[in-house]
Amino acid sequence: MQHGAGVIFLDRDGTLNEEVNYLHRPEDLRIIPGTEQALRRLKEAGFLLVAVTNQAGVGRGYYPEADVSAFHRYFNGILEKEGAAIDAFYYCPHHPEHGIGAYRKDCHCRKPETGMFEQAEYDLAMGRWPVRGGADGISFDPYAVPVTITAEEYAEYRRRMPAIDKTGSFMIGDKLIDTEAGHRFGVRSVLVGTGYGAELRAKDAETEGLCPDGTPKSGKYDYYAENLMEAADWILTRAGS
Repeated sequence: MQHGAGVIFLDRDGTLNEEVNYLHRPEDLRIIPGTEQALRRLKEAGFLLVAVTNQAGVGRGYYPEADVSAFHRYFNGILEKEGAAIDAFYYCPHHPEHGIGAYRKDCHCRKPETGMFEQAEYDLAMGRWPVRGGADGISFDPYAVPVTITAEEYAEYRRRMPAIDKTGSFMIGDKLIDTEAGHRFGVRSVLVGTGYGAELRAKDAETEGLCPDGTPKSGKYDYYAENLMEAADWILTRAGS
């Protein structure tokens, strides 16, 4: 069991790969240039890598949950060849308005809520990842991990047995729901210019102005990076600080 681990939480679409509406087919995957190199550097520095992705396409009935696992398995196979494999993929299949049946709900896992982060920390403490196979006997698919822990259960767990060093962990994403989720969980957040990030930062510059370090005055994110490699550079200079 690991305690006090440094974790990089990663949005998927627009951060690791090009944005494609309801991406779930391997043939539609386009990895953003530099992704493998950036992830490899972070892994070599000792960080654990966790993807946290909203997958409302499941809830809308566009594709089944099995496709999420298959897609991530394919994606990670490519990353693994470059020494950049992600340790676990967490996903939220719900949508509060357009979900079908049980998928229509106001959940605590859809970003900017923090359920995926909390589940990841709990699973790490239980030894379910990065070691494959559950130490507690529970079947664990690291390519599509749903959120089963409640906010109340997490709060009680965190009080007794924290497994993630939040001061040494970070969230990277291209949307404000990503950076907000990171802040809610208690880690520093980086907005990347790939995906929607550049447009969002330009809007911040116009509407509220930027601090000398390039971040918005509202503090929506702790750093703006043009891409994942630049985000890794910033994180590696601040790890442990």
